[in-house]
Amino acid sequence: MKIIEVDEELYQYIASQTRSIGESASDILRRLLSLPVHTSIVNDLIITSAETDQKPKQAINVKEVNIKTTKKQSITAINQIVEKVQTLLNSTEFQEESKAVVRFLAILRVLYRTNPESFAQATESLQGRTRVYFARDEATLLMAGNHTKPKQIPDTPYWVITNTNSGRKMLMLEGAMQSMELPETLIDEVRSYFTVN
Repeated sequence: MKIIEVDEELYQYIASQTRSIGESASDILRRLLSLPVHTSIVNDLIITSAETDQKPKQAINVKEVNIKTTKKQSITAINQIVEKVQTLLNSTEFQEESKAVVRFLAILRVLYRTNPESFAQATESLQGRTRVYFARDEATLLMAGNHTKPKQIPDTPYWVITNTNSGRKMLMLEGAMQSMELPETLIDEVRSYFTVN
């Protein structure tokens, strides 16, 4: 394994290029540089920001999210969630909202309110290597760090960290939505609201 120091701006750029949960820093760089996929763990590349003093928790290791299998949802339940999320996405209020965190919380709210059991399973199985993304109380999220900026998902008993960039917010949504067995077309539609142009 090789370690390369990069400045914060470059670190953020590489991290923002993550396309899927489980994509490693090597995978991201290989894709960006149009290099062939390499599977050797020995040659994996961990990139740390020069401003982080090479703390392992700051390494870009996108394999930090684990998704466990959840109980199967019925087609009716899935269709109901899809309908509610699409209604939200098509609403004027959502369309005019400029803050990613507000959009993020609104989507999470709809996911929970439409199917609380499936949402609970999805969020319990979705966590980082060193961070908890969702919890039923603020204190649990603050234990992972004082700068996580936990916010309660409106009208739910859940809290979520919000100090992440739009790309990471989308990865969290994608992980939850995939775990809830929602169609990729819906996930792609949601992704369009969290893509940096």
